[in-house]
Amino acid sequence: MRKRRASGPSAALTNARPPVTGPRASRGSRPMSPPTLQSTLSALRLRLDIGSASRRMLGETRRVLEAVSHDDDRHTITHFSRLLSRHGRSHASLEWNSRESQQRRFLVLSEAGLRSGHSLLDVGCGTGDFVEWLNDHGYDLGYCGLDLTPAMVDHAAFRFPELTFVQGCLLATPPPVLPLPRFDWVVASGIFAHRRDDPETYMRAMIRAMLDRADRGVSVNSLSMNAPHANRWTLFHAEPEAARAWAESQDDVVRVVLREDYDPNDFSLYLYKTEDAVRDMTWTP
Repeated sequence: MRKRRASGPSAALTNARPPVTGPRASRGSRPMSPPTLQSTLSALRLRLDIGSASRRMLGETRRVLEAVSHDDDRHTITHFSRLLSRHGRSHASLEWNSRESQQRRFLVLSEAGLRSGHSLLDVGCGTGDFVEWLNDHGYDLGYCGLDLTPAMVDHAAFRFPELTFVQGCLLATPPPVLPLPRFDWVVASGIFAHRRDDPETYMRAMIRAMLDRADRGVSVNSLSMNAPHANRWTLFHAEPEAARAWAESQDDVVRVVLREDYDPNDFSLYLYKTEDAVRDMTWTP
């Protein structure tokens, strides 16, 4: 069967548009109190035409907000829905400082060892910018995107109707229904910064859930405790060495690589589950 670019080796990952039924990092913005459901829906109306499509999205956002149980999840959905309604599809709607900084992190994610023919779960996929980057750089992957915010998923599915995008969170009970039980790689860029309730425990639980879905490995990044200007921080910054030590303690991880070479505010972890996956790494320490 001929593969589509970024649609990959499995037919389960192509031509599937699941019903609109995880979070990303900020770079220096001040976290706000969770807006009310009504203010979020009003902000969305400012951006969307009042037609059947916008009514559906407003209704879906309301349904998800009522279903989630954690205030941090509600904050993520309302905050990024408002940003998307204000900025449209851009790095600003995802709170990256620039498109260049966003894409630099995409390169680092990929250097863990992504290869054409692999299947990939992109946690906190936003509007699908990483799969666009993968396409532009010649990758041919079995891609699936997952995001907590319904409006993000809707935008991504509109951009890439041949791909699968799912609304949900890996830590939800029950977990989201994905097209594959496991993927070669599970990646996430900037999904921890807005967590306020015990963020370190949340980060570890999320990476553990990502490992449970991965056959080859996990590639993930976070704001770093080693970042400059600590007196200005308003978002969660993780301690890189502690994160690496925890990752190395996982029984199914054969090697962990810590990267702090690409941005003074960030670090990345590669968590490998097989030696074969380690050999695919394209970054040279």
